[in-house]
Amino acid sequence: MKTTVAFNVPALTGLILDKSLEMLATILDPVISILEAISFPIASLIMIGVCFFFLIGNPEKFWGMIMNAGLGYVLIQFSLLCLDILRVVGEAV
Repeated sequence: MKTTVAFNVPALTGLILDKSLEMLATILDPVISILEAISFPIASLIMIGVCFFFLIGNPEKFWGMIMNAGLGYVLIQFSLLCLDILRVVGEAV
């Protein structure tokens, strides 16, 4: 006798996708928290260190590096905000 087993493939795929996304979010959560915690001190140290370029007479490099450090900090904080928004939208669906 032959027995056949029918699988509900879309439901099984959805379950695997949900579990894998949940596991990925759990794994990456500490990494995201560390990035959020160290972004301000690193940007501050870069800005303080770059002030020496202004003191030694290189204001072009000073302003360029100040803007890059500030932009990097803002982009890290904005990306964290986008991740939080995507997480809330994903939970709502």
